Amino acid sequence: MRSIPTNIVPEAPKGAPFFIGRCAFHYGERIDVSISDLAEDKIINWPMVYILANDEAAYVGQTTSVATRINQHGACEEKKDFTSVNIIFNEEFNASAVTDYEHRLIGLMHADGRYRLTNKNEGMTDTNYFSKKQYAEMFEDLWEELRRLELADHTIDDIEESEVFRYSPYKGLTPDQRVALDRILEAIDNGFEEAEPIVVEGMPGTGKTILAVYLLKALKDDPRYAGLNIRIIEPVTSLKNTLRKSLSGVSGLSPSDVIGAADLVKPEYGFVEGDEESFDIVLVDEAHRLKQRVNLGTQFGNYDKVNRKLGLCKEATQLDWILNQAKLPIFFYDPLQAVGPSCVGEDSIRSAFGAAHDYPIRLDSQMRVKGGKEYLDYVADVLAGRCPRPRSFEGYEFVLHEGFTCFVDAFEKVYSEHNLSRMISGYAWEWKTRKKKASSSFDIEIDGIQKRWNHTYDNWVGKGMENPAVAREIGCIHSIQGYDLSYAFVIIGEDLKLNPETGQLEANRSSYYDRNGFATASPEELTQYIRNIYYVLLTRGINGTHVYVHNAELREYLRGYFTMQPKTE
Repeated sequence: MRSIPTNIVPEAPKGAPFFIGRCAFHYGERIDVSISDLAEDKIINWPMVYILANDEAAYVGQTTSVATRINQHGACEEKKDFTSVNIIFNEEFNASAVTDYEHRLIGLMHADGRYRLTNKNEGMTDTNYFSKKQYAEMFEDLWEELRRLELADHTIDDIEESEVFRYSPYKGLTPDQRVALDRILEAIDNGFEEAEPIVVEGMPGTGKTILAVYLLKALKDDPRYAGLNIRIIEPVTSLKNTLRKSLSGVSGLSPSDVIGAADLVKPEYGFVEGDEESFDIVLVDEAHRLKQRVNLGTQFGNYDKVNRKLGLCKEATQLDWILNQAKLPIFFYDPLQAVGPSCVGEDSIRSAFGAAHDYPIRLDSQMRVKGGKEYLDYVADVLAGRCPRPRSFEGYEFVLHEGFTCFVDAFEKVYSEHNLSRMISGYAWEWKTRKKKASSSFDIEIDGIQKRWNHTYDNWVGKGMENPAVAREIGCIHSIQGYDLSYAFVIIGEDLKLNPETGQLEANRSSYYDRNGFATASPEELTQYIRNIYYVLLTRGINGTHVYVHNAELREYLRGYFTMQPKTE
């Protein structure tokens, strides 16, 4: 590779102060953006960011000529309800910086909730540029100035730990998400009615849900697809409710755009009895959690009703429902996250996906875990007994605690600083408190410390942001799959054991309490399900994963694969 020498070293920004000027905005009139503190040449020719606003809504933009651009908006009927324009100037702005600031402001202001954002999300890509880190540090000062001016309410730290921010349709896309988006849009543009099913495959944290939400917004904003019935199917109930909350303040979107699989037969979402393909485009998030008619507990009756409405056989799967009702289904899928026999089997998935199963669109860039793809591969290898070379991950906490007391103490310390941290575990204890409300009731006792299972599946992670007692419960797989955590504190229970003869991690059926989960599973299948469960749990943490292993023999085996935290008395 040829190196290109240069004697010119660009000068990094020094952190120049921000100036925010406000003037009135009147639709149909010339907008006077002359601000006494800014020279006329800066108003005509300088990169700037601006915010149009009224009492309820806002629009964020960037331009190199704020005078020209604001007057263009003044002639645009879509902007007629705005009453003010806020112009953001910095003498160290350049084109890359203002594009980055525009994207950050859109994402943060949407999640902040002070305004309903009217922006589209076209072109929101997470790109690098010179001195991006320094500009990011400067942005914190800008945000605090916006809060002072009552253009924003919450701190950046609080916003970035919120569910609305994590699943915002305004998140910047990674390069491989952008490639995936372009491939999907090309297929749709070429005629979605005749297109084959599309599969987007990726490991945990590669942004499958984010891409689905982004795609929904992009399609809803495109006038070519106005009037089409486009929905996200979210099989995980708690995540479905979280996505509905995230979309509630987005222009052009509605909470009803996110549905469950059974909603495919409800007229309020567009179903017409007796017709096939009532839905034009369906984006299926967490497709590995779609159900088949196995171990459904109390849900068999409702499941059978859907099959009858669709005219399908009794054993039809939720995949069959989607294929029956969607002109173009787009599946977001990870085969390592199937966590029980009620999930649609691999044979059914392969048949439904067709050629797309063998040639999926791949997402590889890690958006969640700071340990990167290497960390995810490492966890998968450890659980599969492939004995990887022990290693650590720079900038990522990967800690095994010798005692449960120090595990809980570490959680309390981290939780005091990052309240999106949670303790989670495999289903290795009976859920005794399911119908009990008393705070004194408990399900799990380790070393004299008593804990309850999550009292609800419905947005357990989000409810813990408001209620510390909820945040101190132990979450099971059904409450956490699909969610990000600042730090994950994982308890590996007695449902996973070490086979000393083979050196492999195996299921311990007697300590696995998801009764619907193992009723029909073979020993091999149950082992794979439980490994998958812990794979999901161990890949939730953005900044780190702390682990306590209940079984002493398994703890000793895993000791070599973690950074050890000694037991404290």
